[in-house]
Amino acid sequence: MVCEMCGKNVTFCKKVMIEGVLLEVCTECAKFGTEVDKKHMGETGPKPVIEQRLEQRERRFKPKDVYSEEGAEELVEDYPSRVRNARARKGITQKELAMKLNEKQTIISKVESGSMRPDEKLIKKLQKELGIALKERVEGEVTAQSTSSTQSALTLADLIRVKKD
Repeated sequence: MVCEMCGKNVTFCKKVMIEGVLLEVCTECAKFGTEVDKKHMGETGPKPVIEQRLEQRERRFKPKDVYSEEGAEELVEDYPSRVRNARARKGITQKELAMKLNEKQTIISKVESGSMRPDEKLIKKLQKELGIALKERVEGEVTAQSTSSTQSALTLADLIRVKKD
C-alpha cells in the first residue's frame, strides 16, 4: 500500500483524520492526526469528494425556468456611467477602487468603458462599495413562449423570400 501523505510503499496503513481529511497513512505520518475508529468513520469524516461533487453537479444542472420568474432583476443598461460617476463622487481612482474590491484595475476600466459586462460577484462588490444600484427589477415582458400560443411558430420560410420562376 502507498501512504497518501508521504508516498512511501508500506505493508500497513492507518486511517487517520488530518486537518479534517480522512487519509490512509503510514505509522510515521499517523502522528500528524487522530486515528479514526472503523465504527465511527461514517459519522465523523466529511462527505467523500465524489459525493460532494455529485451534489454540486446536480445543483448546477438543475433546469431553471426563466419564463416563470416574474420581475427578475437585470443589470441596468447605463451601468458604465453609474460606476464611473459613483467612483468620481467618492473621489477615488480606478486603481484605488480595484484595490478595495480585490480586482485588477483593468477590470474596473473595462466595466466603466462598457466593454465588459460584470458578473454577479463583481456587481455585488460594486454596489456595496459605491453605494449604487446596478440591477433593477424587470417586470414580465412578452416572451416567445406566451406569443406562441396565439400565433403559429416561426419557420425558415417566414424569414426568407422565395424566388418564383
